[in-house]
Amino acid sequence: MKRSRTRRAGATETFSVSVDPATKMALRSLANAEYGGNMSALVTDLAEEARRRSAAGAYLRRQAIPALDPAELAAIEADIEREVAAARRPRRGRRVA
Repeated sequence: MKRSRTRRAGATETFSVSVDPATKMALRSLANAEYGGNMSALVTDLAEEARRRSAAGAYLRRQAIPALDPAELAAIEADIEREVAAARRPRRGRRVA
């Protein structure tokens, strides 16, 4: 039996977002896979990531750290891709006699 949750007054806000069908499918798929189908939890998580990015940008501006040029950014992304690919490869363990 499903247990219904009671919503606290003022605890949440409802708003409307318009996206193209492909984006809606991608969001719905991610919500189903990672959040038990809870689209609100997905949006909350995306908003938290946006807050982190905003805070990081503010820090970089305060510290006068320049933005990466495209070549530097490409090199960092390539390093990350290599590390991810290496982590996915199965490791061969030693055989114990």
